[in-house]
Amino acid sequence: MKFSNRRSRQNAEISMLNLIDVIFMLLIFFMIATTFNKYSQFQLSVPKSDAKFDKKEKAKIEIIVNREKKYFLKLGNNVKEISGENIHNEILRLPKEMLENVALTADEHLEYGYIVEIMSKLRNENVKNVSLNIQKNNK
Repeated sequence: MKFSNRRSRQNAEISMLNLIDVIFMLLIFFMIATTFNKYSQFQLSVPKSDAKFDKKEKAKIEIIVNREKKYFLKLGNNVKEISGENIHNEILRLPKEMLENVALTADEHLEYGYIVEIMSKLRNENVKNVSLNIQKNNK
């Protein structure tokens, strides 16, 4: 009498269609659940407000100050870390037309007096308009 194992004869196949569906659903979930923060590389939490502001001309220069009081100068997509004492030299290198509108983005945990001090440094460097960046509340 010869016994044969029926299971060994069958070719086992895994359906890839179900796996593709699961991966696609995970991709959609992570795309929806992810929040994008353009200041995450600076470890910065920008103050939030419900106020509506008029859209102004976009600033060509952005000065970013994080919680550790490190300064970053952002020109377009280029970001460069600078020291607080070196702001004067960095601004002198820039063309005068770029100094018309400067955006200041500061961490919400910095003291009010420190932010005013930064703004006064910028005004002393002949920056005409200094705007403070805030984020909209998501409600």
